[in-house]
Amino acid sequence: MRTRVGYTGGTLKDPTYHNLGDHTESIQVDYDPAKATFDQMLDLIWSCHNPCGSAWSRQYMSALFYAGEEQKKAILASKARLEEKLGKPVKTAILPLATFYLAEDYHQKYELRSTADLIKEFKAIFADEKDFLHSTAAARVNGYLAGRGTKEQLRKEIDLLGLSADGKKRLQVYVTK
Repeated sequence: MRTRVGYTGGTLKDPTYHNLGDHTESIQVDYDPAKATFDQMLDLIWSCHNPCGSAWSRQYMSALFYAGEEQKKAILASKARLEEKLGKPVKTAILPLATFYLAEDYHQKYELRSTADLIKEFKAIFADEKDFLHSTAAARVNGYLAGRGTKEQLRKEIDLLGLSADGKKRLQVYVTK
C-alpha cells in the first residue's frame, strides 16, 4: 500500500494549500487487491475517522471519492452496513473522483518528515523526492508514527522497511500499541 496527500473534489485548476478553492484535502491510497479487498479497505477507512461527524468546512470534510460505478456501489453498500451497525446516519460524502492534485512536498508523509532521526534515513535511501513519495516503506513508517499499527504488526515487517538497526530501534520506541 502507498499513500499520497493532495486535493480533489473542486473546480480550481492546480490548487495549493494556500489557494485551495473548493477542493477537499484528501489521501490517495494505492493497494494490492491480492492482499486486501476493496471492502477491507473501506472497513479501514471507516475506522480511521468519525463518519458521523458533520463537516466544518469543505477543505476538511469527510468524503470518499469513487472511480467508477463499481466502486460507488461498493461504497454505498458499505455505508449502509455501517449505518445499520451504528444506528445513525453516516455523513461522509460519497463523490465522484475528479482530478487528484498532489499536495506540496512538505505535506507528504508529514509524520515521518516531522521525525528527524527517521526522515534522515529515508532521505539517504530516497534522494529523489518522487521515489520517497511513492515508497511503500515510507507510507508504512508514516502510518506507524501517526499511531496506526501495532507493535506486533511492526515486529512482523520491520525488516522490510529499509531502516538501519538504529532506525529500527528508534521506530519501535514510537510505536506504543
